[in-house]
Amino acid sequence: MWRVLALCSVLLLGVNREAAAEWHITPMIGVTMFGSTTIFDPELGTEKHHWNLGGAVSLLGSSVFGAEVIAIWTPGFFERDDLEIVENSRTVSLMANVVVTTPRRWTEYSLRPFVSGGLGLLHVTKHDNTEGLFPVDLNLLGYNVGGGAVGFLSERTGLRFDFRYHSVLNPADYGPIAFEDVHLRYVTASVGIVFRR
Repeated sequence: MWRVLALCSVLLLGVNREAAAEWHITPMIGVTMFGSTTIFDPELGTEKHHWNLGGAVSLLGSSVFGAEVIAIWTPGFFERDDLEIVENSRTVSLMANVVVTTPRRWTEYSLRPFVSGGLGLLHVTKHDNTEGLFPVDLNLLGYNVGGGAVGFLSERTGLRFDFRYHSVLNPADYGPIAFEDVHLRYVTASVGIVFRR
């Protein structure tokens, strides 16, 4: 966990700090979908769409490279509304990414597309209504790749559209909580308000 946070700091501080560099702070809301896992999923909740909340802190210059830290929290990841086998569950993705975008001079007054990807933490929690049998509370090394676009409505505020794939980097054996080596993957689609500094 500390290594992931250290990597985030290095990426953000290592971006070329030219005069035109700017910070984007973006709270986001979206949908988590196309989930798949080898973790025991009695409600088949991973197949369902779930709301998520998240945020990103990005450092971008006028050139093509930048860096960001992005976090997305999906409550109820293993749950369905019509069943009560799972008491509570969630996933959290915390990633440090490299960003590649178009030069700002090309898209000053329109959508600025970007792609990003990197490594980080995938945290999974699941507790069933089965006397605490096989609870899940895992921190897994993961990765994400995605892209989208940012467009500004004024000098300081805009919108970010983001579509992203999250997955475990190295599936591993964590005992009886899964049918085979633990694997987890899902897709998020999010929109957020960008505050530029």
